[in-house]
Amino acid sequence: MKKLLIIATAVIATVACTKVTTDEATIPNHKIGFEVANYMTQTKTGETSFLTELSGLGVAAADATFTSAAYIHAAQADGTVADPAAFFAPNPETIKWNTSTTEWEPSKDYYWPKSPKSSIDFFSWYCYEGAAPTLTYTTPFTSATLAWTNRTVAPKSDILYADVAWQQKDNSETYQLDGVSEGVPTLFHHALAQVKFTVKIKDDCDKKADSKNSGYYIFWEVTLDDFAIAPSKVHKNGTLSLSITNPNSTSVTAWTAPTSPAVWANAASPVYVDTEAEWFTTDAATGAAVLTTTAANLIPDSHMGSGYVAVRPQSVGNDMTLNFKMTIKTYYGTQEQFGASNHSGCTLRSTEVIAMNDYDGTAIDTASGDLYTSTGIQLNKLGTTAITAWEMNHKYTYNLIIDPSTNTILYDPAVEAWAAESTGTANIPQ
Repeated sequence: MKKLLIIATAVIATVACTKVTTDEATIPNHKIGFEVANYMTQTKTGETSFLTELSGLGVAAADATFTSAAYIHAAQADGTVADPAAFFAPNPETIKWNTSTTEWEPSKDYYWPKSPKSSIDFFSWYCYEGAAPTLTYTTPFTSATLAWTNRTVAPKSDILYADVAWQQKDNSETYQLDGVSEGVPTLFHHALAQVKFTVKIKDDCDKKADSKNSGYYIFWEVTLDDFAIAPSKVHKNGTLSLSITNPNSTSVTAWTAPTSPAVWANAASPVYVDTEAEWFTTDAATGAAVLTTTAANLIPDSHMGSGYVAVRPQSVGNDMTLNFKMTIKTYYGTQEQFGASNHSGCTLRSTEVIAMNDYDGTAIDTASGDLYTSTGIQLNKLGTTAITAWEMNHKYTYNLIIDPSTNTILYDPAVEAWAAESTGTANIPQ
């Protein structure tokens, strides 16, 4: 599903203005604060607290922060407006949640400019871990870029960038979350993707009892091992470069970001994920747990939670294949025997170890054709809709269902036809 975040920059009025005045020196100071919200999706209405997003990463409210840079277009005595200059000091600033006042605050107080000709541009982002982006802002202003260059993405990672809030003059009522009623609207987008894998078996028992031995069934016990995506296929690092030109407005404007697909560029020196060691470490993935008819996560919750892992957005080509081994043990006995420790009393009829690349060239799923290759299952062929890229601001779930049953062994007897009869005649001497 798509997911977006919104940050809204709030302006807290510390002194009420009681009259209209043209004397700028008498205009009260309006302190700049920040309001943060989490916009769940582009296609559905509704915002939730950005603090909830951070809480999902294990960040306590008292430690919640993000980063913002600001540039002021300051009015001059001759009636002109100066080229933009850095407003925060330092610029960018760390914006922190104040649990006492329930406000997002910079490290020191900043106030809105008083002239109606002055305004401020705001650029905001968030990184859970790792290197921050580079913001390039030209003066006199013509363009800006925000770039994460050769950035490494960890299994637990969250990178967000906000639409640019141009030429803001005062706070507006926008999202009104986290106890802040107004602020400069700042819409955050996820720069990464998330991926999840689950697995279950269709059945662990042939529900049809043995017709000759009442109460006896065939049971299956399935475990997995060596679960991994082909090596040197999942990029761990890459470059995201965003650009924007001056819209000459007071609106919120989106960065120009990669599209079709929305993926990062490959790093100059690519580093790849060892998926078996870094992702697929749960008991279900390593064979430490027997699969059941309830889906189990193959990636631990210690990454992004709920079985998801953060991934660098990238294309999913034919060579991004998934391979694993499954051990299928077939038992014969009663339900009670199979449920006992070590399936006591059941007869172990067979043990098979099958790898997905064993099916190379076998069109088991005829709709997918070459789904199975010499290196495993092609990820871009799974599902009814091909997933050809892990795109920014998207989550992907791969649900694997294993059916251990096979056709009952029957016989189809026949007898070879007799060869054509040969006849010979001989005269026996009298």
